[in-house]
Formats: sequence, C-alpha cells, structure tokens
Amino acid sequence: MLLGLLGFLACLPALFGTAAVASEYRHGTVTTTSLFAPRRWTWLTAKLLAYTGAGLVYGFLAAAVAAAALFAAAAIDGVTLGLPVGVVLSLLARVALTMAVYTLLGVAIGALLRNQVAAMAVVGGYLYAVETALTMIPGVKALYPLLPGGATAALTGFTYLADAVAGQTGEPAVPLLSAPAGGAVLVGYALVAVAIAVLAPLRRDIT
Repeated sequence: MLLGLLGFLACLPALFGTAAVASEYRHGTVTTTSLFAPRRWTWLTAKLLAYTGAGLVYGFLAAAVAAAALFAAAAIDGVTLGLPVGVVLSLLARVALTMAVYTLLGVAIGALLRNQVAAMAVVGGYLYAVETALTMIPGVKALYPLLPGGATAALTGFTYLADAVAGQTGEPAVPLLSAPAGGAVLVGYALVAVAIAVLAPLRRDIT
C-alpha cells in the first residue's frame, strides 16, 4: 500500500514542471529571461535539464523516505516483507526515474500551453480523470498499455488502476507492457513533447 501511494505521486512532478515554465508567462518574467537568452531553445533546454534533475532528486528522496518507512515499520513489527529487498529497491528506483520523466513532460507541456492555469488543469485533469475514464470504455481500454498511465504502471509495477477498473467492470484487466517497454513508451511521450515544445514555437513572438 505504501509503495502504491508513492506511485500515485508521480503526477506531482509533472505539475511542478508545468508551473516552472508556464508561470514565467503568467508573471511576465519570460521577457527578462529572453533578453538574456534571445534564442528560445537555449533557455528552454536549460529548464528541461534543470527541472528533470530536480524531478529525479525529488523522486529519489520520495523513494528513500518510503523505503526507510517501509523497512523501519517492518523491523519494528517483526514483519517479513513479501518481496525481496532487492526487488523493493528496484521498484523504488523505477518510481524515481518515472518522476524525472514526468517532470520533463510537465516542462514541455508548460512551454507549449503557456497559460499556467490551463496547463496545470490539462495535466492534472488528464492524469486523474481523463485517462481513468478512457480505461472504462470497451473499445478504448485496449490502448491503455500505450497511454502514459499504462506505461507508468508497467514501469513501476503499480497496477491498481487497471485492477480497480477490472473489478468494477467485471472484465479481466488489460495486460500491460513489460517494464522496459513501458519505460520506453513513457520516455517517448516526453521526448516528443520536448521536441514539439522546442521546435514548434521558435518563431512565435512573446506576448
């Protein structure tokens, strides 16, 4: 349960990354930034690298706290964990990497949409509501493994959403990709978003 809750926190770095860029447009500081770095791709790339690193640090700190709480509680209660220590640590590392990718994705979305409120609403609304709704549509749920949430579930091993939907609909859960394949799909989404964010608006005026 503790590790599962940690998996649900992956959306927070995405919101953090979105606000990191969109807030510059909201408060007008992007004009000052662009005066020092007229080529938009340079400062956007710097933000992508910096906030991806921040997301990775956030992910490893969250994973470290979760691991400390998990192992401490098990030791105090004299409980043997249901998974080997190496497997638990591997899961936590994958969660940390997932959070870094989500931060990268959030920065790209913030650069594309510019409006901070709209950008954060899109990110939060999709991750919390839209994707869940899509998994309940019979003809669409087969695509769930290829969606960001499905790829995340495959990478982290947290299949609670797919299992909950299967329990509600009475149908078997959609089989997920392997962890490496899920990671590749998730990174692919981030790289495509980054490419669009860097290349598409190069000639767009700052307003």
